[in-house]
Amino acid sequence: MEIFNEEFSSIYQNYNAKIAKLCLGYAHSVEEAEDLVQDTFLSAWKHWSSFHGHSSRKTWIYRIAINKCLTHIKKKHQRSDAIKEMVEQPHAYNEKDEAINLLYDAINKLEKVDRLLISMYLDELAYREIAEVLGIKENTVAVKIHRIKIQLTEIYNRNEKL
Repeated sequence: MEIFNEEFSSIYQNYNAKIAKLCLGYAHSVEEAEDLVQDTFLSAWKHWSSFHGHSSRKTWIYRIAINKCLTHIKKKHQRSDAIKEMVEQPHAYNEKDEAINLLYDAINKLEKVDRLLISMYLDELAYREIAEVLGIKENTVAVKIHRIKIQLTEIYNRNEKL
């Protein structure tokens, strides 16, 4: 039991922040994102013994988080404004902040599967891991990421001109 607790604790410490960032992109508020993170790790805890090792624990945790996010989206049928909420918090605003805001706005305009894919890419998951999480081929991941980058560039440039 102690090994289980140590392993789960290690997984939580290593992936909590990344899962939180992923969930924030799909939640309507920071509180909802926190609930999604909690649901993700609670589900992982409950189903720890059902993990068969066909993928890495990292991939498994991301798959759980994505399922939680997709279920949340289906229930709410709303787009996320959590990034805008964070930006509205008082701080020194500069050009870098503006560029980051434009990037997040562009990401939020993508289809939900593309948002998931680019979020994992930005979290530096390997193409192989992204492919496992989404259940697609690694080459498909590379093609999709390339197309998403082009799409994001177009959206970003349009928004920047406004």
